[in-house]
Amino acid sequence: MTLSLTFALIGLVIVVNVAMREHRRIIAARRPLLDGCAAALSEAKITHGGDGFPTLEGLHRGHYLRAELVPDTMTIRRLPQLWLKLTRIEPRPHFPEFSLLIRPCGTEFYSLTAAHAVVLDPPTGIAAEILAKGSAHASQNSLDGSAPALRRIFADPRMKEAAVTARGLRLVWQAAEGARGEHLLFRQCRFDSSGVDPKIFESLLSALGDLSSSLDTPDEAQAA
Repeated sequence: MTLSLTFALIGLVIVVNVAMREHRRIIAARRPLLDGCAAALSEAKITHGGDGFPTLEGLHRGHYLRAELVPDTMTIRRLPQLWLKLTRIEPRPHFPEFSLLIRPCGTEFYSLTAAHAVVLDPPTGIAAEILAKGSAHASQNSLDGSAPALRRIFADPRMKEAAVTARGLRLVWQAAEGARGEHLLFRQCRFDSSGVDPKIFESLLSALGDLSSSLDTPDEAQAA
């Protein structure tokens, strides 16, 4: 083995070791991102996927709630996004489902909106490009009844999606945006490691409650 080849192999080993350490560091930094939110739920449990991102499960006001962090690198002309996906199990059998997606680009793999076939008229007063869809034409009445609650929910510019299905409610909220340098140079998906603010998390839980109440109060649209 020549000396130059030996140095090349040593250099390769060093680069691989550095890359592996950096990868482990990134994975470890992801694990506590939802730790501060656990106190908002009873019987809270946090698990972690192979990518290190946490999932928080528990009960909130008697309903099962699941909070997941979903990395999205399929964005077009944008930095990677980290979405907080909140699901509240709240069965309403045979309910006319609906969903609203802000600034759709067709790559939202995490979205429920793509599963709905009927295009609906979105509520007025939401200042963004928005796609509203439902499971049936009757979904328009359900959507209209929840319009005031949806306007309050989408007043948050980081809200991406709100959905109501026969099984429950869903909100998708922008938790973080990827670091520009790492993405441009190394195509790495690195996010702010400070975690989801517990106060914001509680406000999102309140938004779910607001949406739920609008479904059970058909006169809200007239009262608002």
